[in-house]
Amino acid sequence: MTGAPTPGDCLFCVPGHKILCESMRFYARFDTFPANCGHVEIVPRRHIVSLWELSPDEVFEAWSLLTEARALLDAEHHPDAWTVGVNEGKAAGRSVDHLHIHLIPRFHGDVPDPRGGVRRCAPNCRPDEWGGDLSAHRTVHLEDR
Repeated sequence: MTGAPTPGDCLFCVPGHKILCESMRFYARFDTFPANCGHVEIVPRRHIVSLWELSPDEVFEAWSLLTEARALLDAEHHPDAWTVGVNEGKAAGRSVDHLHIHLIPRFHGDVPDPRGGVRRCAPNCRPDEWGGDLSAHRTVHLEDR
């Protein structure tokens, strides 16, 4: 990938992060600009850009660390819910070209209307139109745009 950061200049490859917990191949760091109190990112120590580059063993290890981080944050912050997400690509909002999985504690009232959750990142999210039979709503396909 031309112009992609190398491990030497990658934010997640340099030491000095505030770590919540870690495993052999991943660490959970507190987000520099947290969306909510306790917002962490699960980051592979190996410099990779995409979730799709993880091996099956790495997926299992990342999930295990995500679960451990959730338990630690749950005990400290007592959230009402969680948002878990990956911005997979620039068009999805990725700003650092090193895989990181967001784990964000959520609380009742932290946003005025949480309906739609991660759908809010896309232009066709209209929760007020979701009443009644959801099967009656039209699905927008790429070829329809």
